[in-house]
Amino acid sequence: MWRHRIKRVIIDRGAERDPLTARIRERLSPVPATVVPDARELIAAEPDDRTSLILMRHRGAFVKEFTIPPSAPPCGERYLVTMLNCPFSCSYCYLRSYLDHRRLVVFTNTDDLAGEIRRLAAAAPAARLTTGELGDSLALDEVTGTTDEILALLHGSGMTLDVRTKSDRVHHLLEGDAAGRNLVITWTLGPESQIAREERGTASLADRCAAMRRAADAGIRVGVRFDPIIPFYADIAAYRRIVETIAASIDPTFISRFELGIVRFPPGLWRRIRSNEPGSPLLRGEYFRDCEGKIRLYRPARIALYREVARAVRSRFPDTPVELSMEDRTVWEDAGLTPPGGSISC
Repeated sequence: MWRHRIKRVIIDRGAERDPLTARIRERLSPVPATVVPDARELIAAEPDDRTSLILMRHRGAFVKEFTIPPSAPPCGERYLVTMLNCPFSCSYCYLRSYLDHRRLVVFTNTDDLAGEIRRLAAAAPAARLTTGELGDSLALDEVTGTTDEILALLHGSGMTLDVRTKSDRVHHLLEGDAAGRNLVITWTLGPESQIAREERGTASLADRCAAMRRAADAGIRVGVRFDPIIPFYADIAAYRRIVETIAASIDPTFISRFELGIVRFPPGLWRRIRSNEPGSPLLRGEYFRDCEGKIRLYRPARIALYREVARAVRSRFPDTPVELSMEDRTVWEDAGLTPPGGSISC
């Protein structure tokens, strides 16, 4: 299990007295812990060490808005900055170019996080939140307790927390009153060949699907992300098999939505992959640089893939929302999908 790979807990002096720090130290006992004057200096000196867990206070805003492409429909979702990086090693992870280090960092000043969530609840009581933007939501959650802590703040509100994962670590969320807790657990799924080669350290496809079934059986809503769809691995028959597996084990009323997205690369990640692994299957296909600077699959090929995968989903889940990730309205429409209402984002 991933926790066996954590050899040391490093605590920034400013985080030493935070309740989350105490909780993590207790749950990771007997892993040794060291207090340092400034964890940022350690991160800068050893940016690639992934054997330790760093606990420090976040100095910026916890609640962030997604940056979506021009002409894309508004997503109505915000993400929470609770951690940086995760124990998994997905080859296409955009954090490899977004962050300048690979250290596992958990932010401990949850009182500040709680204050921001309460203010958001007053201003946007139906907001959707996710903790899965800067790291896998559940990879460390059984130790941090982050999901339960946030859910307590959302109780009685119309806000939803969507935790996104490639793990099967859900047992700690199934205990007690699991249903009706403002919670959606969303699994990123894809063909097993893609998982084995490109998503190292994550749970297998079978284990993810089994965890999804356990969550739904406990009364928790679940979601499915086919994102990224990687053209080299995009065997439509494989996606049909995944959809059939879900349909055979989960009541569709418990599925919140399917989200589809085709792999896209920040320029820095594209260059890194081309330099380090020029024969990578990730690079196979016809790509171009879009107006935001991201490297994307050629539009007609993207639309064809979206149509096929959406057709597979709709064949078994005709009433479940199917959405696209980071695509403009015309791509939605050309793929046979209806974008959500609202003004076009600028």
